[in-house]
Amino acid sequence: MKKSNLPANFLSYLEAGSLKISSDDEPSIIFKAEKDKRVLNIIDIPIKISKKPGLIKQLTEAKELAKNLKKEKVTLEVQFQGSPVLRLGEKANPKLAKIVTLSGDIEITDLKKLKKLSTMI
Repeated sequence: MKKSNLPANFLSYLEAGSLKISSDDEPSIIFKAEKDKRVLNIIDIPIKISKKPGLIKQLTEAKELAKNLKKEKVTLEVQFQGSPVLRLGEKANPKLAKIVTLSGDIEITDLKKLKKLSTMI
């Protein structure tokens, strides 16, 4: 797999607009940016990714992104098929997720759907 030079925190610099990724004329991923909110709606992942880390590792790796988003006063909401599963950055309210992620900038809004999504990615 190729490494990208695009930093993960590029999301904090996008202020408005949208991007839709489709597969076989069906939407797979929809990204929207408005003011201080970014929404990433993952509808379907049309490819399989091998050697992916587990859910806990994925959340731990998201800490730096969440920290940067909060610093820029931006919130990223990750959705699975239109339902929020994760919130990172400014408006995250971590509750129990803080114990798992050791971050005050990551909120799990639907653990069941997040687990389902993590098996797809």
